[in-house]
This record gives sequence, structure tokens and C-alpha cells, in this order.
Amino acid sequence: MSRRNPPRPEEQLAFEVVGRVLRARAEIYDTGGRQAAVDAMVHYSDGRTAALEVSSIGSDDEAILGYLNARGHRRDIPGLTRVWYVQVPKNFHPADLRLIDRALPRCEQLGVDDLDHAACQDPSIDELLEKGARAFTIPPKQESTQTPEPRAYVYVYGVGGFLEEGIESLPDELSAALASQKIRSKIDKLAATGLEEQHLLLHVRPSAFSFPVYDGLSFGVRLPNRPACLPGGLSQVWLLSGWAVGGMVRALADGTWRRDHPFDTRSSS
Repeated sequence: MSRRNPPRPEEQLAFEVVGRVLRARAEIYDTGGRQAAVDAMVHYSDGRTAALEVSSIGSDDEAILGYLNARGHRRDIPGLTRVWYVQVPKNFHPADLRLIDRALPRCEQLGVDDLDHAACQDPSIDELLEKGARAFTIPPKQESTQTPEPRAYVYVYGVGGFLEEGIESLPDELSAALASQKIRSKIDKLAATGLEEQHLLLHVRPSAFSFPVYDGLSFGVRLPNRPACLPGGLSQVWLLSGWAVGGMVRALADGTWRRDHPFDTRSSS
């Protein structure tokens, strides 16, 4: 079966990123009935060609993280009079955010400041609790003379922690990710091309690495002091977290690291 054309959105983003950083053109290759082909070929202006495979690491069931990352954690809910902090599990579906919009005003009508205290009082509240959500009000600062603007902040359980050594454990965590069966199959596809230059771009979900490493990838400036260790034949691994502020990090075959900002004019590091 031939693959669909044009490429998927995550592939289109990957092709654009690689093209901008390398000043080359990434062209879809896994098409036209080619079996077990890599996702793209990268064409340099000097005639060289490199192979590119695109994949992802981390749990597939994290749609809510992507939704909140793209649209923000704040929700302005009509009828709300207080500030609420809401926690939802990683498998919480973005469509179920509507339950929050109904449940929190109902909690205020009932005179409670914790979602748990309103159980069995409203179907939307019960459904939200069954899905593993928590919610409670945030009291205003004692020294404040202004009434806070009513709103809710929605976050995912477990996406947070102590930064400690930041990105320093990335070499070990990346090596473990590259050893997984899923990623090994991607590396084998690259090797089968026989091309000297082979690139693997990974969309990194928050659960792929420890919190300090993911934070360092997405928002940090520092790069690991320890060298990268890539499997033989792999030229570069690209780590794209989805946050524009931190750009993206590359691990090169010679052990060096680079941080690139393909969508702005600042220099790479």
C-alpha cells in the first residue's frame, strides 16, 4: 500500500525544521509504493543527499498536554467568581474540558471551594471526578486590595518537579530511548538507505524524559557537558519538544550538542 500524500503535519514540521537548520530541502520519500522507505530525503545545494526519518518518543496518550501547550493553561469561564486550580490526568481528553466549564460555576453555586466536596451534587461534577480531575480555589493574597479576576488554570498531573541538574542526564536518557524497539526500527530504516548521512528527528513528549531534562530541552539555554552517544551510522538526532522558546536540541555523531532556533533569527549554540 502506498502512503498518503502530502505528509502528516508532524512530518511537515520536521521537514521545515531540518530544511531551515541545514539550509537544505527535505523531500518526502515514503510515497509512490515504496516499501519500508524512510520519510524523506534531504537535498543539499552542493548535490549531497541525506536520509531523514521522523518519529516520536513518550506516551501516545498525551493529547491534553499538546492542547494546553498550544492554547495555554488559563480558561476564562462565564459565571465564575473565583480563581481555580485544576489538575487532570495525562489521558484526559481535551473535549472534556467542557466539563470544567460547567462544574466549577456549579461548585460556586453550592458554596464549596473543592471539587471533591461537591460530589453527588451535579452530573458534570461527578463525571469530572470520575475522569480523575481535581480542582480547588486559590485564595487571594492577604496583602492584596484588589479582587482577582475570575479564571481557572488547568495543569496535568506529574508535569513538574525539581530541576536539580537540569539537562545533564540527557545523554543517558537519550541512549535509553534510542535502544527501544520502536526507535531501533527507525534507525534500521535509515541504515538500509546506505547513505553516509542519516538523520533521526524525534518529537519529544513530556513523558519521554525526566522533568528536568524535558524542561531543559524546552526552556533551557545550557547543553549537556557530557557527550552524546549515538548508535553507529546515525549522523544526528534531532529533539523537538514543541516549545518555540527553547528551540530544539541536536545530538551529533561526534558527541557534540547544538541548540537551534529555526524559526527566529538568533544564533545557534
